[in-house]
Amino acid sequence: YWMKQPCWLLLWQLALALLLPLLHASMCAAASGSAAPASASHQVFIFGCTGDLAQRYLWPAFRLVQLERPSLQLHCVTRGSLNADRFLAGAEPELRDWFFEKVKLHQGVRDRAGYERLCSQDPDESPAPDGAISSRRRIFYLSIPPRSYADVARAVQLACPHPAGSPTSNEFVLEKPFGSDAESAESLAAELAEAGVSEAQLHRVDHYLAKPVLASLLQFRQANPHLESLLSSAHVTRVEAAIWESLGVEDRLAFYDSEGVIRDVMQNHLTEMLSLLLMDLPPSEPPPPDWLESEKSRLLAAYCPLLGERHLLAGRYAGFGGSSATPTFAAAGLTVCRSARWQSVPIFASAGKRLAFKASFIRLRFQLATERTEDELLVFVGGDAKATGLARPLIACSSGLRCRPSAGLSVLPSNEAGLSSGEDAAETESLLRFPTDRYAFFSAVSEQESQNSYVAVVRQLLRSSSESPINSCFVGLPSLLASWRLWDPALAAVADLAELDDEDSGLRVYPSKWLPDLIANQRGQLQWPASPKIESPSSKATQTTKALQSTANLIRLDPAVCNGASDCEFLLHRGSPLSLSRQLAFRIASKVKEAFIASTATVYGQKNQFHLALPGGQSAQMLMQFLAALSRDDDTLANAFATTLHIWVTDERCVHDDPGSVTQNESQLNSAVIDRNFLQQLPSAARLPLHHLHFPRLLTADVAGCRAAADAYASEVDNWLNFRSNISALPPSFDFVVLGVGTDGHAASLFSPHDLDKWDRSMPISSAEDQLSQGCEQSARVTNSPKAPFLRISLSSCRIASSSEVAFILVSKAKQAAIDLIAKPRETELKTPIYVHLLRLVGKKRGRLWVDHSLDFNNIV
Repeated sequence: YWMKQPCWLLLWQLALALLLPLLHASMCAAASGSAAPASASHQVFIFGCTGDLAQRYLWPAFRLVQLERPSLQLHCVTRGSLNADRFLAGAEPELRDWFFEKVKLHQGVRDRAGYERLCSQDPDESPAPDGAISSRRRIFYLSIPPRSYADVARAVQLACPHPAGSPTSNEFVLEKPFGSDAESAESLAAELAEAGVSEAQLHRVDHYLAKPVLASLLQFRQANPHLESLLSSAHVTRVEAAIWESLGVEDRLAFYDSEGVIRDVMQNHLTEMLSLLLMDLPPSEPPPPDWLESEKSRLLAAYCPLLGERHLLAGRYAGFGGSSATPTFAAAGLTVCRSARWQSVPIFASAGKRLAFKASFIRLRFQLATERTEDELLVFVGGDAKATGLARPLIACSSGLRCRPSAGLSVLPSNEAGLSSGEDAAETESLLRFPTDRYAFFSAVSEQESQNSYVAVVRQLLRSSSESPINSCFVGLPSLLASWRLWDPALAAVADLAELDDEDSGLRVYPSKWLPDLIANQRGQLQWPASPKIESPSSKATQTTKALQSTANLIRLDPAVCNGASDCEFLLHRGSPLSLSRQLAFRIASKVKEAFIASTATVYGQKNQFHLALPGGQSAQMLMQFLAALSRDDDTLANAFATTLHIWVTDERCVHDDPGSVTQNESQLNSAVIDRNFLQQLPSAARLPLHHLHFPRLLTADVAGCRAAADAYASEVDNWLNFRSNISALPPSFDFVVLGVGTDGHAASLFSPHDLDKWDRSMPISSAEDQLSQGCEQSARVTNSPKAPFLRISLSSCRIASSSEVAFILVSKAKQAAIDLIAKPRETELKTPIYVHLLRLVGKKRGRLWVDHSLDFNNIV
């Protein structure tokens, strides 16, 4: 590569290689010197200071940083007593001597008096040049279980006040895990807020982001505009990211058994690694203060939900001592479907324990139009040098990418990049796909400096808040929640497997020292290799999907809770929210495909149509995401969606979003929920034509505007469905209606029996069916909600009840209230919950209830 370059270019690159590291060093020195205002003092109180993390990483890191900042005060806080003889017993003598000389011990800190003693420590401060009172940063590093975060933070806030305008601030550093899913992460954030801690006071650490190569990756992209122009679906054919470990769980079994590999490294470290390469660069220099967090959140929200059955594999290594349902290896096929830059590029992420070798890396494969051969960019974060063939963390660019050095990354000679000869080469599974002479290598720091990334974490923690770095090793709440929402479906899928007997578990068993040689395609689908070494727990493992399918049971409501009627019969499905959504999506998809395959031209030239009405609430969002995921894996279904499917909304809110001030994520419109969770996630081959999308169109949000929109929507329903009935044998109805049931028992936006058509409240079912066969006088109506927004538009009970199939969804623990309403005695039939009225009308032939298995349904059957 270098021999082919002109002399002037070689001289210019040599100058860059020599000068940029010096410039970076001077910048770092300046940043270190200005990491806080001259008048600032820092007190760091480490809770859990005797734990494994503190002894192995935190104290060595703080020791190095205190050499740079002699005024830094460090405090070790324990609830009990500290055994000085056993503490740091295995550490180097220099570290142990430093600790007992420089660190203040606080033992038995349990009550308010103990916390007040902490805050009474005099900071080592120097007055500002103008005589003003110096700022004081009290930093509480919580290296403790997350369940204790809120209690400690509340005690600190009460005992260590910092009134507005005070030069003193309380800040809290949190270690992962930040919750176990999106719901628990939100709950933890709410607990901290209730404890009086604002988001500005929190620092959530992801130490992986402080690893040298990752910390310099965004600057490397900025310094390479040619490479940046190639980072898109036009040139990148696939992305691979991995965190492989050669060791097993070892002494972390108690923790790991409740976490598994997805929570341990994929939701956090692996996702953050990918974000650094896939996110857009800042629009200006310096970047806006909130740019990094908002850009990561935007990228994570653009991923397709991880729902396709062929997009997730999970297994455990032979001899794993934990639960048979805890994955120690997982691989996922991801796509960023709501991004023009990355759409259609498959992203394969994998992580696991006891694999062939230790390695953390990101690889991008390129197919450049001007090149005959492939190119690749390999970001090697770290690993086993002997096994990977790479001696240190580095970035390897093949020649077609024309990479050059950047601040923090200097050229590394190829003979220093890896083990390319000798006895070691024969035992190497090199991560490089091409000969080394096709690459340019760039390394961040020496091997010794990269061993403890917490040094960089501590330095960044003590940096002035006025600085706005392009990279950060701290994670904000928006991107944290977005990451959990990306991985929650995968966690739910593994949890579904856990509910089966051990012999039916879908977790494969792989041997120790296995190299993950998975089979992958351009759709992001994954398969286990056809190897006898990869074992199924039993012969039933291939029946996993079948075993997870929810079966429908015919049940009858007690006449006492159904107005004395003995004909309250319907089909009931039970299962987890994920499995219910999956099976309902399969059911709808199969019906759409049947309509598409059987489609023949009519005398009017019309093809068969499939009319699907969807709600806009939380209950059906995963269902819609599953439907979109199925179309990405099935060409026939994609064609069926594009030509046969019509989408309607069961109900709409009478609100008027200002496009200039409200984003779609903030929209209150149910149609926006359908657009975000279904329409935007469809592949291009499955996109519905505009005239197949039917939503009420509000010109104004007042009563008159709502009524006008309802009348127009009713006319649209009549025109499409009655016309279809006239030219075919199909009834004038929807083919499928999905209804979420509210905690108060409402469905669609029908809240009161007065919202129902008058004939359908107490009429015998036989008479009601006769009435339905005669058509509906009203297809949509305006209703009043008990909570804002108060004006709603809803399909009429007649249109819903006359549909070919109606699915009622009750998922989440909050919906137990809707079930309990049925069991309560009622004075009149007007007190019967709306969805029970509708269920009775739809009947056992066309009505199905899909209920979360965590809900108690037995007392009303």
